[in-house]
Amino acid sequence: MSSGGFLRVKTPKDYSSIINYLFLSVRPDWRDSKSLIGWYNPLKSNQQYEKTTFLEFILKAKKDFEKNGKNATPYFIILDEMNLAHVEYYFADFLSVLESGRDERGFTRESIRLHSIDGLDDPPKEVKLPPNLYIIGTVNVDETTYTFSPKVLDRAFTIEFHEVLLEEYPPADKSGLPDPETIRKIKEDFTKHGKFLGYAKDEINEAVKSLKEKDYWNTLVNLNKVLEPYDLHFGYRVVDEIAMFFRKAEESWEKGIIEFESEDDIFDLAILMKILPKFHGNRKKLEKPLKEVLKTCLGNSSVSIEDFNERNVIEWLENWDSKKDEFRFKHTAKKVLRMLRQLYEIGFTSFS
Repeated sequence: MSSGGFLRVKTPKDYSSIINYLFLSVRPDWRDSKSLIGWYNPLKSNQQYEKTTFLEFILKAKKDFEKNGKNATPYFIILDEMNLAHVEYYFADFLSVLESGRDERGFTRESIRLHSIDGLDDPPKEVKLPPNLYIIGTVNVDETTYTFSPKVLDRAFTIEFHEVLLEEYPPADKSGLPDPETIRKIKEDFTKHGKFLGYAKDEINEAVKSLKEKDYWNTLVNLNKVLEPYDLHFGYRVVDEIAMFFRKAEESWEKGIIEFESEDDIFDLAILMKILPKFHGNRKKLEKPLKEVLKTCLGNSSVSIEDFNERNVIEWLENWDSKKDEFRFKHTAKKVLRMLRQLYEIGFTSFS
């Protein structure tokens, strides 16, 4: 899931002749999964199933993976303006299936049920989601949209596009594309599938064990402990995904696909994407837990949350360029400061 914008980059023909992305605009009248996966039409005499482009695209990705295995092409579905309708309504089947985990081949353990008609083979009665399928949603938050429930946020990485760097606009590279070698590395990386989600449990356990060997594990445990009294603590799924994100981000860094300032930078982004999006409410509910997160960002255990007040929150924000080095986890700290400022100004805040 992304917030505030969407960028689509088309791979040059030199690297792939396969149409491996599907762009769909979400409609406000989507009340169930029929708009995505279609429906059986009993009014047709020839046992016809009304297939959608979305379903055909999934079946195409599945067929590619069954044929080519780890060398299959990654397929991307973009649901534009995902929160114009209730995600929990039209995407419910997918949320449940993604929760089921993956089998040894990489497919989801549970299936999306399409129909129960004997003798109707196109499409099949059910379909398991392949590991080369990625679903991305774009979000703009205003009075015409719906907020996301914790159920949805727990199953997604939330990326906010907030910074606007006019000094660097327009970009020097008019194509907007990375260099060919980087494109090759990205394609190779995604071809291994499940870069963020959908790993086998043994691989997740290994990633968690690796994280436990670093001091970030203690930071994660302590953060969960201080958030528990406010009912904002997180579960095993979030920990698993933070551990896998950390491992895969490090691998991408080593391959030169993306640059980070340090391992702190990776952990910082994981906290920002997986923990903060669930913060939503008034000052009485959120001021103390946000201050606990800010204390974690400082990395200084001797600081008390009582040391944070409206004056120094505003000062940090207004002088961010000179103050940011006071924080160990800068991305999360800046977001928390913005949320605290909103609490002080209007008494309410959210991640969006």
